[in-house]
Amino acid sequence: MENILYIQPYASHVGGVDTVLLQLVQGLDQAKYKPYVVLPEWSPYVEKYEASGATVLFAALAVFGKPTDALYYFRNMVMLVKSMRALRKIVKQYQIKLIHSHKMEVIGGNIVGKMLGIPTLQTVHELPRKPLIAYKFVGYLDHLFNDRIIVLCERSKIMFQWGGHTSKKLIKIHNGIEVIAPSATPALSETAHSQLREELNLAETDRIVITVARLSPMKGIEYLLKAAHLMKRKKVEQNLHFVIVGDVAFDTDQEYKQGLLAMALQYKLDNVHFLGMRRDVADLLQQADLFVLPSVYDIFPTVLLEAMAASLPIVATDVGGVPEMLNGANGLLVPPQDELALQKAITSIFEQNYKLMGEEGYSLLQQSFTREQYVKRTTAVYEELLNIG
Repeated sequence: MENILYIQPYASHVGGVDTVLLQLVQGLDQAKYKPYVVLPEWSPYVEKYEASGATVLFAALAVFGKPTDALYYFRNMVMLVKSMRALRKIVKQYQIKLIHSHKMEVIGGNIVGKMLGIPTLQTVHELPRKPLIAYKFVGYLDHLFNDRIIVLCERSKIMFQWGGHTSKKLIKIHNGIEVIAPSATPALSETAHSQLREELNLAETDRIVITVARLSPMKGIEYLLKAAHLMKRKKVEQNLHFVIVGDVAFDTDQEYKQGLLAMALQYKLDNVHFLGMRRDVADLLQQADLFVLPSVYDIFPTVLLEAMAASLPIVATDVGGVPEMLNGANGLLVPPQDELALQKAITSIFEQNYKLMGEEGYSLLQQSFTREQYVKRTTAVYEELLNIG
């Protein structure tokens, strides 16, 4: 059995990287690989990792992201020394054979791996932003200290290109989710199907447009509200209701949330419903008619795969790896920060056989984005680096 150390530098409460890493841990052949997950502190995902067979450990982790003040890099250099000591101890104590870091800005585990002669790889969950040179610099550090680098989409590759040369360590692997065959799950009863409609006092003829996202400027929820306002003003699709599932992940986003609520009041959008955080997201998706993701910035949103699993057609913005998730038959792409294009796309979906589009999305999910495919491609990299068959 090969012991694999996963490094996740953020203690998440809302998913993100943890959602993807959990799928990997759950899908591992644990007769072959024993997963160890290092986090900086406790999070709700600790119990999920442990229930999936992973040993969760805690250590200080150094992250070299966007500086917040003049002493940012100095503090993180001090943290890097502390982190490397802790990780070196973990590697030796648990006889780690491979180190797999997540997020491009976390440094330490890969350096320890190089010092101890242990294979390292890093999954990059980022897209380039301005200044691009800063991302290319961190990308070069990842290139130096890792044997392989996994990117989630084509648009991330530019961070690993210098002077016309692209790192030969790059591998693109799409995320995947567990897909449960419809025959293996109980059909949604009429009672369950009506639960959301009863909660929101909707008629059976009303159509539900749903989005699931944390309330953050990067998710562009204000453009969905503006699109809803345009539809109301033009008096088109008057039986549409917009359901927004999610809440803020950080206190810094509270002002953004309040701005969204104020906008809905200003536009008198009585057909917009903020549900907050929910544990029944899968059930809510089953009760919707269309999924919309109006992100301004996103990398490879797993929530689109969850929408496909619910056989929902999709309208999403052309950001990150989203174009690699939509093939034209299962949804429509629109430019980011364009409420008019968003409104037209939503209207267009309901002028087509949108249920067939949802079925196409489910087929695409099975073909390209299952957990089994994601795990198989990732462990193929492990086998290459560990020289095992």
